[in-house]
Amino acid sequence: MRLSKRIYALADAVNQGDSVADIGTDHGYVPMLLMRDGRSPRVIMSDISEGSLAKAKETFAASRLEDRVSGSDFRIGDGLRTIAAGEVDEIIIAGLGGHTIKNILADDEAKSKSFKRLILQPRKHSGTLRYYLYTHGWDIESESLAEEGKFACEIITAVPSGITSKELPYPEEDIRWKYPPSITEADPVLASNRIRWKTGSIREQIANMEKSGSSSKTIAALKKDLGYLMTLLSQ
Repeated sequence: MRLSKRIYALADAVNQGDSVADIGTDHGYVPMLLMRDGRSPRVIMSDISEGSLAKAKETFAASRLEDRVSGSDFRIGDGLRTIAAGEVDEIIIAGLGGHTIKNILADDEAKSKSFKRLILQPRKHSGTLRYYLYTHGWDIESESLAEEGKFACEIITAVPSGITSKELPYPEEDIRWKYPPSITEADPVLASNRIRWKTGSIREQIANMEKSGSSSKTIAALKKDLGYLMTLLSQ
């Protein structure tokens, strides 16, 4: 069974000895690694799709780990609704969009904060997710990047902060929510590739807008974003 670096990175992000619920588990690869390697004493696999849970069961059977889980560890349902408050130590939500992850957490914020730790891997709109975490009582504990095919996937771990109101460091639409200053610390090579792709995209936008005579204010904002990203590349 060949697994991507993203899958291994998600499993490695779990604290040794913590129980875990994997929301949107699909094939159940991360829970399988957690049980196989003895990192977690218990895993719960939850998915809105009955077919995905069937694949997760097949993963555990193929890995000869089916005796380590019970039927109640495979749950069909939406978001965190299949998990009781405080039932596990850590929640994994990976492979979904940032808006979707935000909505799952916001659906029942008291329940979301009943868990010690979140491991989040947004496929897109990571800036939206970071902004939500910052403004809704979470501290980002760590960030990393993991390769999967041609993509550099972001993995964000967060813990409840106990602080319900923080002064915003910059506006919601600011590019620094999506490309925080710390991104280059996670993995300099992957971060550089990710940032270079974005700078190329912004340059193309600017060129097209200048040709079409678009708003100078919009172009100036894009140039400001480009300048910020170039400072990240120079670090």
